[in-house]
Amino acid sequence: MTDIILGMGEVGTTLFELLVQRGFDCIGIDVDKSKCRNYSENSSIKNPEYLHVCLPGELNEFKEITASWINKIKDLQVVIIHSTVRPGTTKNLQDEFDLPILFSPVRGVHRRFLNDIKKYTKFIASDKNEVSSKIKLDLEKRFEKIQWMSTTKTAELAKILVDTTYYGWLINYAQITKMICDKEKIDFDEMWKFADEIHENLGNRPKMYPGIIGGHCVIPNLSLAKYDNLDIIKKINELYKSFSNENPNN
Repeated sequence: MTDIILGMGEVGTTLFELLVQRGFDCIGIDVDKSKCRNYSENSSIKNPEYLHVCLPGELNEFKEITASWINKIKDLQVVIIHSTVRPGTTKNLQDEFDLPILFSPVRGVHRRFLNDIKKYTKFIASDKNEVSSKIKLDLEKRFEKIQWMSTTKTAELAKILVDTTYYGWLINYAQITKMICDKEKIDFDEMWKFADEIHENLGNRPKMYPGIIGGHCVIPNLSLAKYDNLDIIKKINELYKSFSNENPNN
């Protein structure tokens, strides 16, 4: 049986490596032909079992591209979306197909992605009433530590709201405190020492280092959620960016 990884970016290539290490036959498919692994457009996929979708979730055509590959791969048994997607995306796809379409967000820092995926529990969700014991066993063989969520939208929002967006909130507060410290001409690191013992004992005073939020996770994922009350993260980030440009020596 074969696992197919659709989208060979950072998530897809890491997932491909993980599954190969765990003894699964894998095919990697990407629009960039140089990134494809064990795949040729002129050959059919033999014994397909799992389709792992790792396309960029912000693609306007995400649903259409995924659906086209589900239709294209004959005898496919299960689809797992690992991409960070707009809430409701997985359910919309499930409504179109009989085979199980699961959602399982990835967690980890890209420079150590493989180790992080091995370390963290793999949360998985389905909108079907019951997932077969075979599928559950198959997934445990692939990811070892599994925890199920009740709906795919729960898992979709978990990735956005309590992973990347929460991280953005923490950086925002560091940005705000850094701007105040600079205005009052006091040392940011010295001031934050006041919280060290509290955080050590209670775990609720994390010190984040201020910086402009960039990359392709925190800010882009806010656009997937589309909640006005989260736009303040972008606004504070832009405020800090302007402050940094105006005070380059701080």
